This record gives sequence, structure tokens and C-alpha cells, in this order.
Amino acid sequence: MKRFAPWLLLFLLISSLDAQETTFVEGKIFDQDTKDPLPAYVMAEEGKGCSADGRGYFKLLVKNPPAGKVKLTIFLIGYKKKEIEARPGELLSIGLELEPLAVHEISVTADSGVSDAKNQKIVTLSKMDVYQLPGAAADPLYASHILPGVNSPPDASSLLIRGGAPDEVGYFFDGIEILHPFLSESLHESYFSIFDNQVVENFSVATSGFHPKYGDALSGVMDISAKDLVAKSEGGLGLSVLGLNSYAGFPLKNVGSFIGSYNRGYSDVLTRLNSRGGDREFRTEQAFGKFNIRIDKSNQLRIYGLSDGYRYSQDADFSVSSKNTTAALSWTSAPARNIAAKWLAAATRYEMSFDQPNSLRIENRDDVLQSRLDVLWDFDRHFLEFGADIQARTIETALHETEARNYRTRATRFGFYANDKFRLTDHLFVNLGGRLLSLSLLNHGWSFDPRASAAFLLTKQDILRFSAGWYHQFGDYFVLRKNPSLRPKSAVHLALSYDRITEAMELRATLYDKEYRSLFLTGADGQVRNDGTGYARGAEFFVKKKSQKVDLLFVYNFLHSRRKENDVEILSPSPYEIAHSATGILTWKIKNWSIGLRYSFASGRPFTPLAGREWDPDNQAYVPVWGDAYSDRYPTYQRIDLSGNRSFRLFNRLVVIYFGVTNVLNNKNISRYDYGEDYAGRKDQQSIFGRSLFVGIYVPFF
Repeated sequence: MKRFAPWLLLFLLISSLDAQETTFVEGKIFDQDTKDPLPAYVMAEEGKGCSADGRGYFKLLVKNPPAGKVKLTIFLIGYKKKEIEARPGELLSIGLELEPLAVHEISVTADSGVSDAKNQKIVTLSKMDVYQLPGAAADPLYASHILPGVNSPPDASSLLIRGGAPDEVGYFFDGIEILHPFLSESLHESYFSIFDNQVVENFSVATSGFHPKYGDALSGVMDISAKDLVAKSEGGLGLSVLGLNSYAGFPLKNVGSFIGSYNRGYSDVLTRLNSRGGDREFRTEQAFGKFNIRIDKSNQLRIYGLSDGYRYSQDADFSVSSKNTTAALSWTSAPARNIAAKWLAAATRYEMSFDQPNSLRIENRDDVLQSRLDVLWDFDRHFLEFGADIQARTIETALHETEARNYRTRATRFGFYANDKFRLTDHLFVNLGGRLLSLSLLNHGWSFDPRASAAFLLTKQDILRFSAGWYHQFGDYFVLRKNPSLRPKSAVHLALSYDRITEAMELRATLYDKEYRSLFLTGADGQVRNDGTGYARGAEFFVKKKSQKVDLLFVYNFLHSRRKENDVEILSPSPYEIAHSATGILTWKIKNWSIGLRYSFASGRPFTPLAGREWDPDNQAYVPVWGDAYSDRYPTYQRIDLSGNRSFRLFNRLVVIYFGVTNVLNNKNISRYDYGEDYAGRKDQQSIFGRSLFVGIYVPFF
């Protein structure tokens, strides 16, 4: 203690309220399981505290205790709080135990660093899982199709979660709600999202029990975060038969960092490589940029933008083009050690045009201004989150046929939420929250969504989870404008899961029930009412095993779903019901090689069969006679995909060559049936994913 004498003397001179001597308590804090250092916060009984550094080391000045010991409290979000007694001068070694309470039911993380998913011990995929996943094209939306609860077949771009419609899923990117997450939304959609996996830090897919900060979604939420601060320069350049992709991230000295990417895609080489005609082609262009500016230790400013363009044409029959643009500004502040706040403002625009020469042209534009405030307050045993969001939206649609018709609607949506996470006992963790929401188009007023979940730690590796929640969604704004007396659609979720998570294996088994109420039902008089109902019930099983040479992933979903909605006036099979779906993936790692094989199975979706046709003398044309709603099913879907990559050094630089073969057996999977103008017969419309070869090369340049 001699080397601290001058500082102790100075402190004694200026401390008129307390003449006690002071001393230091120091030590290292680490993860009890992995031994990784943790930047936890250490607080003495008297109220003084400090944070451990990146090595987990801390040194805290405290009053010299009369009893010879000082009481310390150590806590870090995602870990159990720990209280200890220590003697001054003793070098402490403190291990923290993970807290298993999960914000999201399913999470995919793109990094091996400390993250919410790691801290909360939930089912995860690594970033290379996303890149190497056979048939996924390194797209996070495609990668999510292998998760339990996602019933989408491999060639569907939209997420079908537990029997829900595609528009029942909410998408968020760095806190910005993205209402149009795909490059195109026509019948001939691009099958790719607007998100570039090169800049994705992590993403989560919540299938039930999702956080009350998310609203206006009935079935699930996909939350994507872009990379943020980078400590050193990184990046890469890739070239494939699909086009060019590039990424760069680098620190800005004494300022912060910049992250950006630029990609261009063309179908020409891909179609010729796979011996297909040039009557169909597409073009894509993507750009992303994000500045992170440090104002001071407690405040950060982020400025970012996203732009995606797409064009698809088929002979002279039709063409589709779309453009997504986003600009955003966020401010993060930590005014105290246990309080953090984030304010976000963003503007998004989606433009789409469909042109069928000499027949029809459709133009859509969707402008959204949004802002939200999120506050985190960590106090003692509770972790409180609350906030508010507002969204102003303007939708315009123009139809150009024999004459032009224009449609326009505007609405403002409000939301407020609060959530409390706390430990009830040493083994029981609880989440309680709720959300208020309102839309200016409706006379209904405010709706309230209560949500609750719990996690019971059976052992350090076994967790039992339960979630319950009530969710509302407003639906189509054009329908609401014409029917302002409508109430929001609603669904009640219940789910029970068992997780076993070890170093070598992650396993999850789930039972769930989802009850729909107040769905939109169109009566014989053409009026839309809240008389629709439905349900979705099922079970899920997920397992991922890792070994030194072989990785295995298997997921199975069972679903039973019925809906009475739109023009279906009796409870019928849901058009989104895929009763059985399964995916198995084997990955072999041999020296510098990695080979992956994926098998996908899905039972056929329901459809309404054609029972016959009748002649309409007034219009001089045949009209269809349809059978019972969704009483028939498409054939079973099956597909095998192969992927691989090899890394090596060339001119002292790392090079990765990768390839993929989609639908190796060239199965003729049916996506839908089309009927001629006279309804005399039907034509099988096969999936666009026939057998295809994909090759590329990627070179990191930092």
C-alpha cells in the first residue's frame, strides 16, 4: 500500500465528511463456463463502482472496512448477478454464470463474440452456417428457413411462420421497420431479400413470445443488425456467375468507423452456364453505408443508408422493376452506468412498376417516416425496457389500363411498450411486458398486447421455456380506409419448449398453439367484417451437432392449421399450412475443404381445385366453377442441394473458391397450377429452382 500513500493522503485532506482510510479491491471477472473475460460492473456496498476492462480486470477504490471485509456486487446483462465479500489487497477471481432468459425464442448470430444469443444460451447458427448453407445463397432470409417454426419450402422467399401468412411477419433492420424486405413483390418475385449478408452482424427470428417493442405482427419477427464498430480494417471482393460483391469496414481515427458494401448481379452468365434460354433475365444492384461517430464516451451518432434496385423481364411479355431506399439517423446515449437510450429516425421508400405492353401497367409507391425511442434501465434484480414509436405512411397505386386509376391512402401509427426481465428464484427467470398501439384510420382506439415468458433452469444445460402473448395487426390500409369500424386482427400465442445446449450439441423441442380472432372476412354483400377466425397448432424439433470433421443439422415441423378469412366463409385448411416439413444438412470438413449436403422435404400446400366450368352468355366466355376452399393439395416437395468451398493462399493472400448445385436430382416440384382462358385444362407451373450450378471466388483484401 506504500505506493498509494500520496493518493490516500490527498483523498483524506479533501474528504471532510469521512475520515476513514481507503483501500483497493482488484481482480478479474470471467465467464464461468468458457473462461472468457467479461466487462462486468463492480459496485461496493457504499455505492461506488467501476467497470472491468476488455481483459476482465478491475480495480476499485473503497473505504477500509472496519470488519476487514467489503461487500461487492458484480453484474452484467445476460449473466446472474453475484454478491461476494472480499478482503482488501486480495486478488479476486470471479466467475459469472449465464442467465438463460431469452428475449427471442430463436436466434441466429453471425459472430462468435459476446452477444445476447450467447449470453442467453439459445439455439444459434454461426456466420459460416449462413454462407455455406446449401441452397441459401448467403441470404439471411433463406438461412432462416432451416429454423424450427419456419414452414417455408426452400424456394419460397417469404417467411411462413407456424401457419401464418407472409404479411404476418415484421422485419427490422438496425431498428428500422422494413415493410418491403424483398427485391420484388410481384408474382414473379426475385426470391432474394434486400439484406446483404456481408454487413449483417446478427439476426434473430422470433416465432412466439417476441418482445413488446415489436408491434403490428401476428406470427413472428425477423430482427437484423448491421455491423457497427470495427477495431481494424476488414473487407473483401467477390466474383461469381451471379455478379460482383464487395465489402469494406475500417476505423476512423478518433472518430469512429465506417462500414459499406456494393453489389451488382446479372443473370446472363448464370442462365448460360445452366443451359437456359435468354428470354428471362434480371439485374440487381445493392449499396449500404454506415458511419458510427463517437461524440464522447457516453454518446454515439450513427448515419446510414441502404439502396436496392431490381429489374426482371421475360421476353416481351412483361417486365418488373423495383427500388428500395432507406436513410436513417440514430443517437445512442448512456447518461448513467445503468441507463441507456437510443433514438432513431428513418425514411424509407419502396417503388415498384409492372409493365405488360399494350395491356396493363401498375405503379406502386410506399413512403414511410418513422421514429422510435428505446430506453434500457438496469436496476438491481430487474432489467426494465420501455419506449415509443411513431410511423407515418403514405401508399399510392396507379393502374394504367384503358384508362388510368389512382388510389392513395395515408395513416399514422402509434405504439408504446414496457418490459421487465427479472429473476424470481435462482432457477426461474421471468419476462413481463405489454404494448399499446393505435392507427389513425380506425375508430377502434387503442389496443393492448400483454406478453409474458419464463425460463426455468433445470440444469446448467437444460432449460424449460414457456411464453404467452396477445398480438394485434392492422392489415391492409386500403381495406381499413373503406372500413374504419374494423378492429385489428389478433392472435393469442402459447408455446412450451425444452432446450438442451452443450458444447457439441444444441437441441430444442417445442409444442405451440396459436388462436386467431377478428380476421377480415368479406361477406356476400361485399362488406368486410371481423368475423374471421382460425388456429395453428403444432410441434417442432431441432438438433445441431458439431464434431471435428462432421456437422449435422436436422429440423422437423408439424403443423395443423385452419382459417376462416377473406372470402372463405367456413373454417378450412389454411393456404399457408405445410403439415410436415423437414430439413437435414450434413457438412464435412476436410483440411481446406468444406462440403455440405442438404435434403429438404415439405408436404404440399392446400389449394382450391377447379371443379368444372360454365358458359357465360353475357360475356361470351367460360367461367370457372371452384370446389371446396383449399380442399386439395399440391404434390410433395423434395430437393437436394450441394455446396462446397476451398480456401488456399495465392501470392501470400487468402482466396476462397466456392460452388453450389441446387436441386441436384432436378426434381420437378410444382409451385402452382395455371388454367387457360377457357378453363379446359391446367398446366403445371414448376419451381424456378431446377438443377443449377453456381460458382464464385472471394478474396479478403485486409
